[in-house]
Amino acid sequence: MGLVTGVAAISMTISAGTVMMALNASAAAESRPFPFHVTYQVGVLPSASPAARDAAVRKQYDSWKATYLVHGCASNEYYVSTKGDNDAPNNGTVSEAQGYGMNIVPLMAGYDTNAKVEFDGLWQLVKNHRDGQGMMQWKLDGKTCKYADTGTPDGATDGDLDIGYGLVLADKQWGGYTADALGWLGKFYAANVTSDGHLKCEDDGPTTDSRPSDWMLDHLRAFAAYDTAHDWNKVITKTQSLIQSFTASFSPTANLLSDFIVNANTASPKPAPANYQENQPDNIVGYNSIRVPWHMGTDALLYGSPVTLAVAQHESASYKSHSGGDPKKVYPHTKLDGTPQNTGDVAEEAGDSVGPSAMAAGDQAWTDTIWNFLATNPFGDHYFGETIKMIVYIVMAGDYWSPTASGGPSPSPSSSSPSPSGSPSPSPSPSGTPTPTPTTYEAESATLSQAVVATNHTGFSGTGFVDYNNVAGSFVEWTVNATSAGTATLTFRFANGTTTNRPMAVTVNGTTVASALAFGGTTNWDTWKTVSVTATLNAGTNTVRATANAATGGPNVDNLTVS
Repeated sequence: MGLVTGVAAISMTISAGTVMMALNASAAAESRPFPFHVTYQVGVLPSASPAARDAAVRKQYDSWKATYLVHGCASNEYYVSTKGDNDAPNNGTVSEAQGYGMNIVPLMAGYDTNAKVEFDGLWQLVKNHRDGQGMMQWKLDGKTCKYADTGTPDGATDGDLDIGYGLVLADKQWGGYTADALGWLGKFYAANVTSDGHLKCEDDGPTTDSRPSDWMLDHLRAFAAYDTAHDWNKVITKTQSLIQSFTASFSPTANLLSDFIVNANTASPKPAPANYQENQPDNIVGYNSIRVPWHMGTDALLYGSPVTLAVAQHESASYKSHSGGDPKKVYPHTKLDGTPQNTGDVAEEAGDSVGPSAMAAGDQAWTDTIWNFLATNPFGDHYFGETIKMIVYIVMAGDYWSPTASGGPSPSPSSSSPSPSGSPSPSPSPSGTPTPTPTTYEAESATLSQAVVATNHTGFSGTGFVDYNNVAGSFVEWTVNATSAGTATLTFRFANGTTTNRPMAVTVNGTTVASALAFGGTTNWDTWKTVSVTATLNAGTNTVRATANAATGGPNVDNLTVS
């Protein structure tokens, strides 16, 4: 009888343990386990097979995790080490690194069976090391795990953005992080977003500057969908306006963005002085803005934004041209015209970062070259390069999913041939989540005030274009129909044969969505470019008006596309 009882007891114990393990597994089950292939809105993928791409990502992750993901400072904490770069004492961490880790780990969950534990440890370290604004103290010593900079602890915008995005990813992947994510985003918005919507460089910094490597529009679009208590669309609109104003004035061909900009609170941003914050110098592309083609390309791939797609196309083409198509010769210090500042400083992350832009631009040959370059690592291992490579690998493999987009895995976009001219153009994805069909409204068919229809230049669509006739206050007003209420992108096709910006105020249904949208020079009056702004449309009929601000009037406007 005792033996039977003992066997029964053993059986019950095993059964209870099995049930508990099943419950734990269920609670932590991934909704999007790696590999989770998605269809990007534009562009191409590397020619390698999906299986080969996923294998390359796994190999890089194994190496990255073994080298840089550290279990410490406390038993329930993890951090991403800056080993090899000396960014923090004793191979400690910085908020940038912690944010990268909090993006990488949820994206690799499913392959990494310990991912949730690691993510929770990364988040725990952040929670235990906050500054006065509620953001992460930006630098921590690897031995003491204490703040490792002078003065009062403060945050860094890029790291804090990535931490917020990581929480949104985790909430999609496992659930249970909604309160943490919304709490973090609320504190971030209060500390880092200025009244006009631009991002500060740090939470206790001035409200007049910004850092283009922080302009992660894919993050901002996810926040706009996830956190409706804050006006993230204002941040998106301002960020896109800064991109267009800056590139039109300072980098019209290459569309490069300097490491720091000043006058971000105006319609005329400009490069910061050379030694503004970091002696790189700061008025050209350096180790901050080498990340811009990665960020712009990623946003274009995920969301098909005309603004970031245009930047991706120009930057990809410029880097390809000036490097001779060799990623090793994409140098980390580059002038705004695309020429290298010097060729003595090299870094793998400079060439790696161009990959998503090459993809978005639809340049198959350049995409394949960069994909193959990722595996070569000619300049040695270090935290910054290997971590950027890790995320670029995920993007280029087609495994970078949006945490706020619905739907399951989709077929990957097919490869396309490179453009014969060498200037890449976007290739639409053959399948995937449907997006609203863009509708184009010709300017000559709109309502005009103090403007005229003209045909004296070439390249326009329809039967003509609108000349603002050098009159301040002249406007074009379109009637736009929307099947449902929601956010739309308004894209204006224009020409400006001068070298001077001709800003215009854009209103939708009488509400200003851009007070001074930049319309920079396009070389001549026969060359047409586009500029975009995000706005909220009502279901049914809407009015979109573009009004010239300056005495010189607006540019010539060909049409308005709503998407």
